[in-house]
Amino acid sequence: MKAIFKREFRSYFNTVTGELFIGLNIIVFGFFFAQNNLLGLSNNLNGALYNTAFLGLVFMLPLLCMRSFSEERRQKTDQLIMTAPVSVGGIVMGKFLAIAAVFSIPTAVICILPPIMGRFGDVPYLWNYADILDYWLYGLMMISICIFISSLFDNQIISVVISVVLLLACNLMSNLFAGIKTEWIKDILNSTIDFSGRLLTIYLGSFDLTSIIFFASVTVLFLFLTSQVLQKRRFTVSRANLSVTAYSTAMIAVMIAVVVALNMVALQIPDNIREVDLTANRIYSIGDESKKIASAVTDDVTLYFLAQKNDEAMATKDQTVERILKSYTGAGGNIKLKYIDPVVNAKFYKKYTEQDPGYSGVIVVDETNGRSKAVPYSDMYQTQVDYQTYTEQTTGYDIEGQVTAAIQYVTLTDDQLVKAYLTSGHDELPLDQSFAKVLDNANITTDSLSLLTAESVPEDCELLMIIAPASDFTPSEADTVIKYLENGGDLLVVTNPDAMSASSMDNFKKILAWYSLELTDDIVIDYTNGHYYAAFGSPVYLLPTLMSGNEITGTLTNEGFGTVFLPEAQPVNGTSSDDLEITELLKTSDESFLSNESEESAEKQSYTVGIMAEKTLDSGTSKAAVYTSAYIFTDQVDELIGNMNQKLFSNTVSSMVELSADFVTIPAKSMESYLTIPMTVGNFLAVIGFALISAVAIIICGIAIWLVRRKK
Repeated sequence: MKAIFKREFRSYFNTVTGELFIGLNIIVFGFFFAQNNLLGLSNNLNGALYNTAFLGLVFMLPLLCMRSFSEERRQKTDQLIMTAPVSVGGIVMGKFLAIAAVFSIPTAVICILPPIMGRFGDVPYLWNYADILDYWLYGLMMISICIFISSLFDNQIISVVISVVLLLACNLMSNLFAGIKTEWIKDILNSTIDFSGRLLTIYLGSFDLTSIIFFASVTVLFLFLTSQVLQKRRFTVSRANLSVTAYSTAMIAVMIAVVVALNMVALQIPDNIREVDLTANRIYSIGDESKKIASAVTDDVTLYFLAQKNDEAMATKDQTVERILKSYTGAGGNIKLKYIDPVVNAKFYKKYTEQDPGYSGVIVVDETNGRSKAVPYSDMYQTQVDYQTYTEQTTGYDIEGQVTAAIQYVTLTDDQLVKAYLTSGHDELPLDQSFAKVLDNANITTDSLSLLTAESVPEDCELLMIIAPASDFTPSEADTVIKYLENGGDLLVVTNPDAMSASSMDNFKKILAWYSLELTDDIVIDYTNGHYYAAFGSPVYLLPTLMSGNEITGTLTNEGFGTVFLPEAQPVNGTSSDDLEITELLKTSDESFLSNESEESAEKQSYTVGIMAEKTLDSGTSKAAVYTSAYIFTDQVDELIGNMNQKLFSNTVSSMVELSADFVTIPAKSMESYLTIPMTVGNFLAVIGFALISAVAIIICGIAIWLVRRKK
C-alpha cells in the first residue's frame, strides 16, 4: 500500500493535475472567503467552506479522481497492479490516501485563517475548526464516491460526468424527502443520502455526532464497493468466478445494510448526547439556570410547538426553536413536548390566547393549575432592518429567555407575580418592543395609568414608570405620585430634556425633589475621545462612564461590558443625607460642559446623567432610578450600542422589584460578533492576497512542469 501511495501521490505532481486542483481550490475558497469574511465581516468560515464544498468540490474532486482507475483501465496498466503482490484493499487505500493527501494540502492552508481573523475580532475557534473538519470529512467521502465511479469505467470523461451528476443528486435529494409520507422510508433515505444536510448541521454551529458517523461510514462503504469491483475483475478468469461473485454480492448487501443500520441507530441517540453547541453564545442550547428551573418543575408542563413533526422543509430558525424545546424536556422530567400541526389545527391557539403565535410559535401550559402563556415566534428572535437592502436580519436569539420565562410564569403562584404601571396623559414615550420584552421575560405585567382620572396609584403597583413626558403633570397628579412614594412605592423616571427646555415642568420636578434630586435644563456636551458617539459627529450623543460599586451598572463593568448610549442628556444632582442614599450610575468625563456655555469659557466638570436615590421611610424604603435622556430606552438607540441600554434597563428593573427567590432572567443571546477590518489594505488582506497569488503560481508551476515533461 505504501508503494501505491507514493506512486500515486508523486504522479499528481508530475502532471498538472495536483497543482491545478490545489490552486483552484484555494481560489474558489478565496472568492467565497472574500464575500463572507472580508466584505461581510463574518468571524466564521462556515459560509465560505459550505459554498466551496457544495459548489466547488462537487466539480473539482471528480476531476482530481478521474484518473485513479479509469486511465489505468484504458491504458491496460491496471493489469500490472492487479498482478502485483498487493491486496485489493491495499490498492484502493493507497490510491485513496494519495488523493486525500492532495486534498488535505489546501485544507491545511485554510487552517491558518482563524488565528489571522482573531487579530481583527472575537473568533469562535472551536466552531471554525469543527467547520474545517466537517469540510475535510465531507471531501473524503466525495473522494471515495468518485474513486468508485472511476473503477467502473475506462473513460475519464464519462467517469467525471457521472460523478458530478451523482454528487449533485445526493446534495439535492434531501429536498425531495418531504413529500414521502412513510416515516421509515424517509428515515432510511435521510440516513443514507442526505449529504448537504449533514454538511450544514455543523456549519450552523451544532457538532452532531451523526454527521461524523455518516461521512465516515459512507466513505468506508464506497471504498469497500471499489474493492469489490476490483476483486471481481481480478478473478474474472478463474474457475472460482461464480463463488467469488456470489460472495461479493452477499458482502455488498451486508455492508450496505450495516451502514444504513448504523446511521439509523445514530439518529436515535438523544440530542443532548450526540449534539454539542459550538456557538460562542450557546444559541442552540439552554444554560445551567434554565436546566435548574426545568428540573425543579413539579407540575405537568406541556410545550405545544406549533409546527409539523419531522418537517424536512422546516427553516433553520424553526429547527433551532425545536432543538431548544427538546433541551427542556431532557432537563425536566415533568416537561413534555407536543407538536401541533398549525395547518390541521389552525385555531388550536385560541384555547389559550387570542393572538396567533405563528408557525413555530410555542404555547407553554401548566396542566396542573391551568395557567398558560404564549411565546410568539416573532418574539424569539431579535431583528434589524437593513435600510440599504430593505431586508430583515436576525441580530439575536431570545428563545431560551422567552421559554424559561414562560415556564416560570405558568408555575408561579398569583402572589409571586409582579405588576408595573406606566403613566399616561403627558405624551410619554412608549416602551419599545425589546424593552417591553425585558419586563415580560421577568414576568412583570404592565398596564397604563392615567393619574388624572385615578384617585391613587393601584395597590398592586410595585413599580411606577414615567418615560420621557413631554408636558408637565398637574399639581394633583404630582401629589398622587408623591403619596405613592410615601407608602414605599418605587419609581423609574426617564426625563425629556427637550420638554424641560420648552417649559418649566415644575410639578414633574416636584416629584424628583421628594428625593432631593434636581434637574438642570441644559444639555451636556462632551468632546472627550471615547465619551461621545463619534459616528454621529456630535458631542451631545454621550457614551458615559458606568460607575462601579452598585448592583445596576457595577455588574456590567465587572462582566467586561462597554458603555451605554445617551443621546442628548441633562444633568441630575442629588446629595446623600441621613435618610437618603444617592448612588451615581452614569457620569460624563471631567471635560464636559453645558449647552448654554461656550467651550472656551465653560468651567468643565463631570456631570451625572443617571442616578439612583433610596429614601428611608418609617416602614421600608422608596427607590427612584432617574435617567436623563428621552431615547435611552428605545430600540433604535439600543441597537447602535449592542443592546447595552437593554442590559441597563434589565438591571435597573431587577434592582427595584421583588421577584420570586427562584426567578431568573435569561438575557437574549446576540449573534456572533463581526470582524473589524481597517478600510486600508492591512496585514489581513495582504495575507489573503499572498495566498491567492500563491495559488495562481502553483497552477502556473504545474503547467510548466507538465509542458517540460511532455516535451521530453
